[in-house]
Amino acid sequence: MGEPYLYEFLYRGRPAGSAEPPAWHVVIGQHVTPPGASEAQFVASGALTPAQADAAGFPLAAVLAGIDAAALSGRDAAVSEAAESRRARDAAVAEAQAARRGRDAAAEERDALATQLAAVQAAPGSAPAAAAISDRQFFQALAQAGAITPDAALAAVMTGVLPAPIAAAVEALPEGERFAARMLLSGATAFERGHPMVAQLGAALGYDAAALDALWREAAAL
Repeated sequence: MGEPYLYEFLYRGRPAGSAEPPAWHVVIGQHVTPPGASEAQFVASGALTPAQADAAGFPLAAVLAGIDAAALSGRDAAVSEAAESRRARDAAVAEAQAARRGRDAAAEERDALATQLAAVQAAPGSAPAAAAISDRQFFQALAQAGAITPDAALAAVMTGVLPAPIAAAVEALPEGERFAARMLLSGATAFERGHPMVAQLGAALGYDAAALDALWREAAAL
């Protein structure tokens, strides 16, 4: 048998000036397991007068104190729930602001990279080297760069005679590669920038990869 508890409290007020005093009654609830039953059943008393409620252990002061405590507990729970909601809202706002800052930073970084790329692309000599140039462009560019004389450039184009610096570079190659180099330089009508021998001969003439790219760009413009 469960402990009896305050199940209902009813207060009946009266209008101002009424001769009839206010009244109240109490209903007490209890869970009782009847003989032979497996589950407890709820049982409620009838409406008890103040005197009956007092006799049952529920004086008015105790009833009001219990109601007040329950109301305050409910209020505190509501206040706590509201505070938790505010904290969750503030956390969501902070997270959204952090996400916006991250997006803004990423956009700034992207714009900075785009600006740098545009500057590099606009810089002189930043265009990619041409894949191939003619023999005339090749020897003319070397002559303009001072690597060979103009007469040597003309002779190379007209007769296939290699300019002295290039002939010396060919002689510096391994013996097994010299003939192919002479055939390429004397007989080719176009020179591919990506040909493996270009890098070898360029190194012999003092040209690194960047210098060869620049030479090819200058030659392509001739």
